[in-house]
Amino acid sequence: MIADELKAALQDYYNDQANIGVCVYALMKDAYCPGPFKLDIEADAEAGLKTLFLQSLRDEISSKEELTVLDLSSADERVNAIYVYDLDIPEELTALETVIAQDNLPVLDLNEASLSSIRALLIEIGNDARQLVLYKTMAPVNIFGRSSFFLRKHESRLERLDDEFLRVSAGFQMMRINGNLLVLNLEALEHNFGFHDVIKKEAALGINAIVSAELVANPDVLRELVDDVKYARRLTKIAKASPVLKAGISGESIVQFCSAFPGLAGRIRFNDENNKVVLDTKVSKDLFIKVLMDDFLTSELTKIHYASVAKDAVEPGVEEAN
Repeated sequence: MIADELKAALQDYYNDQANIGVCVYALMKDAYCPGPFKLDIEADAEAGLKTLFLQSLRDEISSKEELTVLDLSSADERVNAIYVYDLDIPEELTALETVIAQDNLPVLDLNEASLSSIRALLIEIGNDARQLVLYKTMAPVNIFGRSSFFLRKHESRLERLDDEFLRVSAGFQMMRINGNLLVLNLEALEHNFGFHDVIKKEAALGINAIVSAELVANPDVLRELVDDVKYARRLTKIAKASPVLKAGISGESIVQFCSAFPGLAGRIRFNDENNKVVLDTKVSKDLFIKVLMDDFLTSELTKIHYASVAKDAVEPGVEEAN
């Protein structure tokens, strides 16, 4: 999926707003009975939620001209990026598919359950022809319980509000649409859903690929990095999308490159045979990962050297300029 395809898919919902509805489901903190459970919401409030989240989709996606859609395994540090989840999906996130596939999910009994037990909301928008689901975490600051004292305006005076209530704001972290799970908030994903376990498994594949290529004299130091989600994600990207590994670049060539490129020379050590790198500092580990992702470039036009994390391959043109 590319950005234009995503925007076109969302446009169908905007164009048909009068004929689509909204259902809201709750995921609970109870590990033995997490849901999803349907929330019974009055019609006027449902209409307001539909308007709120359709506008949020416009603001977060459709209105952004410089929007990039990338595979999650190839995620980089660019701004205005949405990630297509292409790794093993944690069990919790399968709930987004559940609410699309099933229409008879149980209703949450608010006489028995507390709103403070809600961990996240799933907002399903659509009709029989098309559906999308938004995933929105519910922070404790948005759930107001009976343990606090609240006053609300009523005509010309204030009166006490005794019941629990939710504050539902715009914004969401993930979305399921047209068979794709999209991540808008990478940080939220990295700290939840057992994602670190998933990414560690994928990172191990990246380390195995580096070991197989015989590029590092002390590859065991890479295995020490997988407990850090930042490094684990980078190693996952190497497993899926390293241009250097895909091209089969030799250790000798990498050593020659690191010895000559400004910003690399003198910062990475090599073995005595000069055919493998030695990763003995944090700096050398960081730089080597960038080397494998081909982040160090030289302009063909100006011969200026660059370090660039965000790169899109340029395909040869099929037409010549007039």
